[in-house]
Amino acid sequence: ATEKPAATDTAPAARTTAAKSDQPAWLNRIDFSSEEAGKSSVLVGTTRPVKYQITKVTDKRLQLKLLDTSLPEYRKRALITTRFQSAVDRVTPTQQSKTKDTVVVFELREAVPYFVKQTDNVIRVNFAPSSIPPRPYEDAKLPAWKRVLAEPSTAPGKTPPATAGKATIAAAAGQEQKIAKQELGLAKEEMSLADRLSGVSKGPKYTGEKIALDFYDTDIKNVFRILREISGKNFAIDKNVTGKVTLTLDKPVPWDQVLDLVLKMNQLGVTMEGDIVRIATLNTLAQEEKLKQARAKATAAALNQQKALEPLVTEYIAINYSDAATEILPHIKPILTPNRGQVSVDTRNNQLIISDTAEKIEQARQIVDIIDKVTPQVIIEARIVEANTNFSRELGFDWGEISLGDVLSGANTLTMFGLASNLPATIPSAVVGGSFQKLKGTPFSIIDAKLIASETEGKTNIISSPKVVTLDNKKARIKQGLEVPYLERDSSGNATVRFKNVDLLLEVTPNITPDNRIVMKIFVTKNDVVDPTADQPALSTNEAETELLVDDGDTIVIGGIVKSTITYGEKGIPGLRKLGVLGWLFKSQTKSDSRNELLIFITPRIVKLEQRKSGRNI
Repeated sequence: ATEKPAATDTAPAARTTAAKSDQPAWLNRIDFSSEEAGKSSVLVGTTRPVKYQITKVTDKRLQLKLLDTSLPEYRKRALITTRFQSAVDRVTPTQQSKTKDTVVVFELREAVPYFVKQTDNVIRVNFAPSSIPPRPYEDAKLPAWKRVLAEPSTAPGKTPPATAGKATIAAAAGQEQKIAKQELGLAKEEMSLADRLSGVSKGPKYTGEKIALDFYDTDIKNVFRILREISGKNFAIDKNVTGKVTLTLDKPVPWDQVLDLVLKMNQLGVTMEGDIVRIATLNTLAQEEKLKQARAKATAAALNQQKALEPLVTEYIAINYSDAATEILPHIKPILTPNRGQVSVDTRNNQLIISDTAEKIEQARQIVDIIDKVTPQVIIEARIVEANTNFSRELGFDWGEISLGDVLSGANTLTMFGLASNLPATIPSAVVGGSFQKLKGTPFSIIDAKLIASETEGKTNIISSPKVVTLDNKKARIKQGLEVPYLERDSSGNATVRFKNVDLLLEVTPNITPDNRIVMKIFVTKNDVVDPTADQPALSTNEAETELLVDDGDTIVIGGIVKSTITYGEKGIPGLRKLGVLGWLFKSQTKSDSRNELLIFITPRIVKLEQRKSGRNI
């Protein structure tokens, strides 16, 4: 290592010998270090040892020339140190394209002694203390530093990587940090480990420009001033913020992370007030937060007191579609003013009577407008038809032949040819079963036309064609049948004529979904007389219950209720037809078997009425 003696006057150019190398040299480091008693130093690093010249241009300006050294583009920026206890105000590197040399210019506050020491790739320029204290950059009245960089670099080759060293306010761009890792020769495994470590971090995310720092017993307000210049933000520092900062960050970190660290080290806090970063002690911020909460409570109390003095208004709100007592009142009571607001229900007129402030009454009206909606209605068209088995096949469905004694059990679902069939619950063995099918996309008018045409041909008999309208979620009931007389005898043998209802009962409960489909709960009961000639005829009962989803206008068919009638007849010559085997010569017997099926067609349609607002009387 070589060392230059202290000098305060103009000195001839001095040179140091550097090791010869065929590789080009690059400037990769300019670091400033603030030391004890106002001393300071600037470290200039290169990729290999180089020859240099130190020249005193004026009393307050030095020039360090690095021979045969190129300056990367990202290093062409000034290092401002006016806020530090130092004789140096600014350090500016520039490239000399004609000589392929790099010149580092030191601008001083006043002429002070200095000396230069070179160790391997680092040239250290040490400065004595200055009698001029730190000051803002504007007060230093330095010439524009970009003038010094007016001559661009023309050195060939790729810009070399740079290491991250001890710099106080050296802003390191993302590209510079990446190149620094390459120069240090970080292994691929190490890079992966660093990435993994950064990925699992759960701390706050910092996005500020990265800087490297080296503070020694530096006044904390000067640190905040430096961060202000780097961040470009407005800073406001409370008068009771004091302290010293000593820290060394060799590798660049975001400036907002540095700010967070300095605040934690000195028990300080930060708040954003508009575009201003305000820094104060934690105690000050805690007291201000308490005062803020106290003011908020006082404001709320004043508002409550003001509301308590507001005049009460009584309003009558008529409810159109809902039940005021059970559906509206429970939602109104919680919003009333405590100890002042009152609400009651006029059940005769289905209206609310509210006494409260105008604001609360308006809130109640908004709730009523949301809840008191017109209830959609559903028109249910039905056709109850008795048809022979051939006709059901002509319509496109075959329920299968079910004889007496067959039982359909369970709530099984059978899918065939895109039509959903729902088998009903268990049916007594003395009756026949039923099934459900959906005719999707078949207009009811077409089905009705087929039924009328088949009736003229004698294939069907339309028993009933009911049409009912019901509200959403309300049950519609269709009942048709007759009363069958029968004899009831008492213990004395006296007979009394009684009547038994033999009905076809259809109950449908529709529920309209938000996407305008209809969920239907269907219950069907079909009673019939098994032996009408008996004094007390037996009754057969068919019941089917299901719940299914259909589109608006789809048709549901309920079938499989089959009535089988077998009749026997005999005719012949009286007396002779009873002669055993010979009687067959004088008589004949007949047997007929007829099957009729009961089909129920159901088509629901949604009917929506115009919404009207609730009535209002004050």
